[in-house]
Amino acid sequence: MRTRFVVLLGCMVALGACDHPAPVSPTPASSDVIDLVPDYAISPAASIDAAGVGGSLLPDSLKLSVEQKAAIAALHDAFMKANAADLAALQAIEQEAKAAVKAGKPRADVRAILAKAEPIRVRLDAAFRKLQADIWAVYTPAQRAWIETHRPRNCRAGTLQLTDDQVKQIRDLEQQFYTAEKSDLDLIRTVAEEARKARAAGKSRDEVAAILAGAADAQRRVSDAERNLQAAVLAVLTPDQRQLWICRRG
Repeated sequence: MRTRFVVLLGCMVALGACDHPAPVSPTPASSDVIDLVPDYAISPAASIDAAGVGGSLLPDSLKLSVEQKAAIAALHDAFMKANAADLAALQAIEQEAKAAVKAGKPRADVRAILAKAEPIRVRLDAAFRKLQADIWAVYTPAQRAWIETHRPRNCRAGTLQLTDDQVKQIRDLEQQFYTAEKSDLDLIRTVAEEARKARAAGKSRDEVAAILAGAADAQRRVSDAERNLQAAVLAVLTPDQRQLWICRRG
């Protein structure tokens, strides 16, 4: 039973220019895989561009600045706090549905459990679309233009049909990323805030640049980790799934 939100690493190449596909409704499938919880509930690494996922694909000449990364991270943090109750409710419903399947409950009973997720899903979809728009606004016109011209081509319709094992592997990869990169992401936020205060205090451009340089190594490490995360997730998928995954992100 597959109900995955289609935000997978969140429009990694063209988050603001993507077609914003609607989440998949809770409909039983032969695989009996229940995947209700959207990626961004597992780790901010998974959602559109939290702390840089997506922006890591930009060329060096257009890479996200420390301040852009910090702004995107702040938007995502606010989203997670505002929607924490709904995300927790989805996780509980998913576990309830999985327990029902494991206990051999009738499909009608499982459908009834999954149906409880529908109003939550609708609310989260609306909130997530706003988050996408807010993050898209952080990009410069040149960055947006590059992203829009690098959208995937020749995409076809289809469903990913992830297995339970694939879902677990992807969630583990996302959580490992966020755990490993949390200190660098926190440093990026701190440096960006120091730079903001320095500007407000009338510090010179060189002084502000010197402050921002303090996050340069952290920014590079996070970008490298983002690229590694992307490659690791794609390695979990079959060739057909990989093509659909890329298209869903574009």
